[in-house]
Amino acid sequence: MAPIRPFSFKLFSSLTLMKKPKILAITSELPWPLNTGGHLRTCFLLKAIAGQFDLTLVVPIGGGDEEGVQALSGFGIKMEGVEVSPRSPLGEAKRALLAAVRSEPYVMFHRHNRKEVRGRLAQLLRSEHFDAVYIDHLDPYVFRDLFPAHPIIVDVHNVYSLLAERVAREHSGPRQWYLLREARLLAGIERKIAADATALTAVSQEEQEDFSRLGNDNVHLVANGVDCSHYFTLPVGRTVQPPVLLYIGALSWQPNAQAAKFLAHHVIGKVREKYPDALLRVVGRSPDRSVMELAQIPGVEVHADVPDIGVYLEQASLLTVALDSGGGTRLKILEAFAAGLPVVSTATGCEGIDCEHERHLLIASRDEFPAAIDRMLSAPQQAQAMAENGRRLVEQKYDWGAQGSRACKAIESVLT
Repeated sequence: MAPIRPFSFKLFSSLTLMKKPKILAITSELPWPLNTGGHLRTCFLLKAIAGQFDLTLVVPIGGGDEEGVQALSGFGIKMEGVEVSPRSPLGEAKRALLAAVRSEPYVMFHRHNRKEVRGRLAQLLRSEHFDAVYIDHLDPYVFRDLFPAHPIIVDVHNVYSLLAERVAREHSGPRQWYLLREARLLAGIERKIAADATALTAVSQEEQEDFSRLGNDNVHLVANGVDCSHYFTLPVGRTVQPPVLLYIGALSWQPNAQAAKFLAHHVIGKVREKYPDALLRVVGRSPDRSVMELAQIPGVEVHADVPDIGVYLEQASLLTVALDSGGGTRLKILEAFAAGLPVVSTATGCEGIDCEHERHLLIASRDEFPAAIDRMLSAPQQAQAMAENGRRLVEQKYDWGAQGSRACKAIESVLT
């Protein structure tokens, strides 16, 4: 029998050091399917984080979420899906009332204060040690009282107070008053997070500077990205006939819905004066009745809840982004660049992307949109040159691999 070797504290220390830091991540919505900008960002960043850290994700789930839970588990994420009860008017009224009593926002914050998620988080924090907590969006910060001593990394996605204010300006009366109040309350939460967070990640240099001005000295730029390899088999530039204008967006979000309506009511008709068979294809998730009815306009198609936008990017002549409110970085433009598709956008539509007018795309006001589209369609060589520059830009600066590494560095900064 071989002699038993004495215990090696040095070996034990080495094994301990080899263990990955444990990160608890919280998000308010399962990032699946990958059919919105928020889902794409959350999914790809969590995938990168799971490759470097021991990652547990707490997320509310409901019926039909099994595929998403399985997909994220396949990335090495320890899934803690929490079954939550369906939303009801009474339940939402209670959450809105609690938010009002606390002078905190309901929209994008207390709306996600689910008791089932709160209970599971409390259990995990009692039973396991976590080195840090990763908060996806602002809303999981509502659970901060459960882990007051943990370092936190907050991926803010957007300056939500600015989004709410922009949307408020599009309304009047009681709805405008309510949204402006929510904007002010969201601004208060953003200030609180900036003061409290050990690290923040922002999607653009402008938003990085915004949160730095609020007092956080550890704000990392983690831009939105794109899986370039998924699109690089597509050709650069398009010679589609008849011309197909494409608009992509989560159509339940009012700025996206309003942009689609603008294109349908004020742009496609003017384009068809010169290109009679031109089409506008509106593609996105959860359109309401008013968006679906756009398909009654000559030359307009509405495609709801499609499983894959790749075929629409391939069959389009150009992407049209007529947004006049919003924030962050436009994933739809990054995807179009990666797919080699020419782009016409408002200045608001391409905020957060390091792109240049007439080099990567055409930037036009809404009044100039029909003329800018005609310019793209009538000068295919120029359109192709811009598309080539756009693809080169995302390959060099916006691939998800690079952005995932930046997110991991932000986490590392709170562990050292």
